[in-house]
Amino acid sequence: MPDSPVFNPVAESTDIDPALHKGNVAVFCGHMFNTGSEAEVALAARIREQLEARDIAVGFGPLACGADILIAEALLERGAELNVVLPFAEADFIAESVLCGGEDWLARYKACRNAAKTVNFATPSDYVGDDNQFAYNTLYAMGLAVLRSQKRGCEAVQFAVVSDNFASFSATGIAGTKADMRLWQQLGRETVTIAAGPVPRNLTFPQRAKISGGTRREIRSIIFADYKGFSRIGERVLPDFMNIIMGRIGKVLNDFGDHVEFRNTWGDAIYAVIDEPRTAAQIALKLQEELSDIPPGLIPEGAIAGMRTGVHYGPIWVGTDRITGNRLWYGGEVNRTARIEPVTPVGGVYCTESFAAALLMDDCNDCHFTPVGRVILPKSYGEVELFRLERGPEPRAI
Repeated sequence: MPDSPVFNPVAESTDIDPALHKGNVAVFCGHMFNTGSEAEVALAARIREQLEARDIAVGFGPLACGADILIAEALLERGAELNVVLPFAEADFIAESVLCGGEDWLARYKACRNAAKTVNFATPSDYVGDDNQFAYNTLYAMGLAVLRSQKRGCEAVQFAVVSDNFASFSATGIAGTKADMRLWQQLGRETVTIAAGPVPRNLTFPQRAKISGGTRREIRSIIFADYKGFSRIGERVLPDFMNIIMGRIGKVLNDFGDHVEFRNTWGDAIYAVIDEPRTAAQIALKLQEELSDIPPGLIPEGAIAGMRTGVHYGPIWVGTDRITGNRLWYGGEVNRTARIEPVTPVGGVYCTESFAAALLMDDCNDCHFTPVGRVILPKSYGEVELFRLERGPEPRAI
């Protein structure tokens, strides 16, 4: 296994001719439990039966001890493609969600992980004791499954291993199997429920320090944009830049009201936190439309001028700026978004795979995204899969 997580997007394995590949796509979840019981053997058989009945050829999900690993093993056994989706740094995931059910799960985890077609990380950051990290991973896995099903022209279903007498280990209720099922079904999609049976659930979790200082975590859409060519604008026309360019940007943000939960600017750059993906997409596209007719005086001679916009979706910290006393949204996913904007063409909007997945799950029908490919981000932020975001429904073949 690698020393550190690498974003390994599903796009690498989606270049498939549907006519040559049959079978449906599943996103899976289920309760964690201890290994070694007779009930596990019967549960594995029920999982195999349901995968066969629904003709599952591709699966997406994590590899927590218990149901996740059983489903992954069954997928591999039937020759299906396994795509692992982990919520945070692998070492933390193993400690939190694999070893909690006993040491025997580790070898099975490694076997599934090594046999997987892709290993995707919702974020490469550490686990910070936040249920939002698991909820974010669920949304990401669901979006990847829906995206793959669209490419294959097949059905996407959820597989969930549950038991009525299983209490949730999530204190917030936003993460866990029941929460995953609720989210999927709210989107009008089908869940295949598999009874867990009397598997033992004597889980032991590592002790983690609580976050102090009134800081909390939220999942939000993040926009970063800057004006290429700004450094070549003459001192005499800077007031025009602020009044025209930044003035238009400010108006767009104002027009979306409370959907814009945070905004900041320095010179020619803007940073905004938006409450939902579809609104973030609309704001990003509207910003570019408002700047489609830049006055000639604000375009330096011989330069390409205009906004470059990057959009991302993920869990971020919200707390108090100890210098200004204002509310502040910050974290690794904010920094990642800032690295997308420099690789975006002038006048364009690039988004991450996680934002594209969230947009799918937000049922956005008035914009679409097309793959750009794997792009190396500046300042050692790794290689990620990016998409070009555009207005209008997805083009259809004639």
